[in-house]
Amino acid sequence: MAEPARLGILFETFQEFQILKRHLDRLSEWRIPYALTMASAWKSPERLTRWIREREREGVEVFVVAVGGAASLAAAVAALTCRPVIAVPLDTTHLRGQDALFALTELPADTPVAVVGINHVENAFHCALRLLAVAHPDYAARLEQFRAQAAEKEGASLDNLRDQYPEYFGARTSVEPVAEPAPVESAAPAAEEPPDTAAGSVSSAAPAPPAASAEGPRARRIVVNPLQPDVTAIEEVSDILLEGGIVALPTDTVYGLAAVATNGAAVERLYAIKGRERGKPIPILIHSTRGLSRLVREVPDAARALIETLWPGALTLVFRKPSGLFAGFTPPDTIGLRMPDHLVALAVMSMVARPLAVTSANESGRPPALTADEVLETFGSQIDCVLDAGKTPGEKVSTVLSLVERPFRILREGAVSFEQLKDLLGDALAEIPGR
Repeated sequence: MAEPARLGILFETFQEFQILKRHLDRLSEWRIPYALTMASAWKSPERLTRWIREREREGVEVFVVAVGGAASLAAAVAALTCRPVIAVPLDTTHLRGQDALFALTELPADTPVAVVGINHVENAFHCALRLLAVAHPDYAARLEQFRAQAAEKEGASLDNLRDQYPEYFGARTSVEPVAEPAPVESAAPAAEEPPDTAAGSVSSAAPAPPAASAEGPRARRIVVNPLQPDVTAIEEVSDILLEGGIVALPTDTVYGLAAVATNGAAVERLYAIKGRERGKPIPILIHSTRGLSRLVREVPDAARALIETLWPGALTLVFRKPSGLFAGFTPPDTIGLRMPDHLVALAVMSMVARPLAVTSANESGRPPALTADEVLETFGSQIDCVLDAGKTPGEKVSTVLSLVERPFRILREGAVSFEQLKDLLGDALAEIPGR
């Protein structure tokens, strides 16, 4: 018999669910059974009330509510239960979650709802774990395990910084006792021999700073937790991109080299670093569908199921585009767009608030990089920064599907298979020759 749910999760729209589902694995890792539903305080108040009552009878002790705009759902849940309610404002509107955050923090004093930061779903789950740990020793043990893992990751990050910047941190991890200086004899000191520079001996003076690499400075490595990236780190990377820099960042397939798509000089530099032929287009990565209408002429009706089901994900869709848009690195009439299913990449794009031109982090003709170390080995002195979120999930690149003409054609088969697309598109998808 399945363990009864301890956590109830509510959301109001499909887009909110897409953000939530990226973090549900954390609950499985912590072994917190949960129940979730789509509900509305205005459209389905009776069903909302019934669902909360049933979950309470089953044993739910904490509710987490996703809020994409107004705070009505969180307020309604708080009014219907005496259990703790934690609200997560989400970036699903043109105000990028600020409206949801403000609405939640301005709820009346008699509507007790705890609020975490924008898109900080895992923080909400962490708070729920702490609440459960008060009454359940097994959850307390899991919390201690989580804290130990966090400490281990912090130690690994510190070791990484020591390796990269020994001139600042030094190689020693503990303070060693300093030997007492030998007593100075009163006799006149013997004459010192001048340093034999020809023989390569080293003077006792302060060491010279390390010589700069002939290839130029090495790219900065910024390490983040892939499930809960630090906002300061994301802001730092975003500033580099907005200043025209080239950043290697993780996606749901491989590491990619990124530049702000509206910065022509940065895109030109991206081509040069990659060694990519000028005739080959570079796909555009976006973090939401809100600006899709400005980038494409139209979205075919048959393609909307693709976007709702496979975005975010490893699927690049080729649309017809307005004339002249991104003329420097896309074909005259088409544009390839993708929304990666990787929290770190989405956080950067949300912060930059511009589409990114992104190509796989490898020299043309070589295998793509799956780790930050592989990126640094190839491009360490040519790019400005690598955002290290650990190894990327898979070796396959994204599938590229053209929606320009019917039937739709697969231009490159990758992580999303022909069978997956056929299930969604049926006869609207052209067969692959020889399959």
